[in-house]
Amino acid sequence: MRAASFVTKVGSTAGLRPNSPDVAVVSEPTLGATLRTKGRFYFLCEVAPAAAPAGQLAREVADLARQEYYYDLSAGIEVSLRRALRQANRRAAQRLRDQRGRVTLHCACAVFVNNELYASRIGAARVFLVRRARLFLPGDQPGELADFVHRTTTREAASLGVEADVLPDVWRQTIEPGDTLILAAGALTERLGAEALKNAAVTLHPRAAAEHIHNRAIADGVAGSDAALFIEITAAPAAAERLRAEPAPLPEAEEVVIAETIRSRLDWIWRRRPHLGRAIEAAAAPATRAVGKGVAVGLELMPRRSTALPRHPDTARQRSRRQRRAASLLAVVLLLVAGGIGALAYRDYAAQRVGGDYTLAIIAVENDLSSARRSADRKPPDVDAARDRLTHAQAKLDEAARSPIADQAKVAALRDELAKIDDDITGVVVDLARVLPGAKPAAIVGNLNGLYVTDPGVGRLWRIFGDPAQTGVVLAQGARDVGVPRLVATFGDAVYALDDQQHLWRAQGDKVADVTPDAAADTWKRVASFSVFAANLYVLDAASGQVWKHESSDGIDFDRNRVQGYLETAVAPNAAASLAVDGDVWIVTTAGEVIRYRRLTTSFTATRVDFTARWAEPVRPAAIQAIDVQRSIYFLDAQGKKVIQMGRDGREVARFNLPTTLPAPNGFYVSEGGRAIYTLHGSKIVVTELTAR
Repeated sequence: MRAASFVTKVGSTAGLRPNSPDVAVVSEPTLGATLRTKGRFYFLCEVAPAAAPAGQLAREVADLARQEYYYDLSAGIEVSLRRALRQANRRAAQRLRDQRGRVTLHCACAVFVNNELYASRIGAARVFLVRRARLFLPGDQPGELADFVHRTTTREAASLGVEADVLPDVWRQTIEPGDTLILAAGALTERLGAEALKNAAVTLHPRAAAEHIHNRAIADGVAGSDAALFIEITAAPAAAERLRAEPAPLPEAEEVVIAETIRSRLDWIWRRRPHLGRAIEAAAAPATRAVGKGVAVGLELMPRRSTALPRHPDTARQRSRRQRRAASLLAVVLLLVAGGIGALAYRDYAAQRVGGDYTLAIIAVENDLSSARRSADRKPPDVDAARDRLTHAQAKLDEAARSPIADQAKVAALRDELAKIDDDITGVVVDLARVLPGAKPAAIVGNLNGLYVTDPGVGRLWRIFGDPAQTGVVLAQGARDVGVPRLVATFGDAVYALDDQQHLWRAQGDKVADVTPDAAADTWKRVASFSVFAANLYVLDAASGQVWKHESSDGIDFDRNRVQGYLETAVAPNAAASLAVDGDVWIVTTAGEVIRYRRLTTSFTATRVDFTARWAEPVRPAAIQAIDVQRSIYFLDAQGKKVIQMGRDGREVARFNLPTTLPAPNGFYVSEGGRAIYTLHGSKIVVTELTAR
């Protein structure tokens, strides 16, 4: 039986943390013979402490291990892997001799050959195998996973270079499509736990999983290394059988048999054509003679032309008149020919001029676009210069589009490139209209898994994640009886969306559930905004001006207690526009007023407290963001195209200008951890840097 073919997808945290001394080596040979005999080689080297200046040594050890492994093509996989690790250990022992224990190295290594996995480690670095959403330690529990576990009885070193000579263990395991191998630093495993690595490997692409683990390590304050390598194994799409039995011959159709019979009979007649020709010629001879005589008689009966009489000789006057007439006629012909040639020449000149102007306009547009791209790629970008070149390019492109010989496909391609450069310098993360025409996003929030955007235009709840940005659909209109998503909020990893039927949907991972409270039909009249805080649901009803609170212990069952009108004094009807809850309740009205409510210790409702927004300049906020883990609260001034940062004492901290070339924003989300402001402008999601003021 032919061996199964696999392909791998690799994600690594290398490069995500600047100046990190950790090293991750991924070697996937392109030569088929090497790939079949030695396989793919993956090596992770952890440096402890993380700030130690040992990055060059870690790189040297990793390169030496890779070279030693591929050096001897005749040796077995286990022998080559042990030899490579022993050489790396000796090199580390030589180089770390003067460090006196101040720097330690830990490594984990894996090799994929055909459908088998070979793995080993020295020190605190760990090797995990994820199969069918379960996490395993290869070889640590004999009989649970590995069918062929080879162990040696020699000692194991605490880290690379501690002992001059060490013989590491090599684990061997048969792999299956869908398996994911994880090489992780010991500090990362101790702080985040192996369960976090498993969840990232099961739910995300390897690159996204590595980026997620890196972000988790930063958020949780991992003091040591956060090095991790995710290798996902999938079946090769071209792994089909090479030999196929020849198909049985099909019986000939009835019409083919009939046609062959007729053709064979015609061939028999054609082979006897000389005899038939002579017979036809003998039979037609009398008729030929009769026809010939009849034609001759008819020619004799036709009228004859009269005899021409001799003409008088021409006089000199007649000859001169004919000459003048011929000269005049020749002059007229020459004049017509010259006029035709002149018209053709002018037409060709005009066509050449139009073509030249069009070509020059296209060249000018391409030069302007190249200049704008260079200005945009500078560090920092020269936005003003890039926008000037784009304005000039737009004028030239409009001129070229009006040309009668314009190549509309070329013009459209240049317009797309111009729009892309303009989006890049403006900070456009993604244009949802390019993903699905008709997109009109309305609300945006974010968490560690990315941004979530409701899109009533196409009936979608989008998830935007990764770099470069990728889009995914969380909810779609019509699927599971979901309506048109209008509003969105998050609580931890869970995402809540409210559709136009006033049904509340909860999505977490690949699970979607309808968690609409039973009391919603009687209390929710026109929902302007909602928020989920401490597993409780807060709904701002614009029609009544009241905030309805639905308590829950798990963020799923909101019917456990009765619904409660949370505000002691409701807002005026049809005046509330935006809601935020961070322990206090914040409401922004349609007139731009900011109202703050706070629940007292002995009360079940929230009482309005004195709050005065001290703006540096007059603004009219349209939306608010207040998150308990963030230091400040943020307001969106849609008309002024600004985002205002304010302390909870009402003092304005900073203002951030949004792009003026785009339509007014209709939604925003501020990530203090990512130092970014995300705003919705039409179908575009734009990021603005949250710089310190």
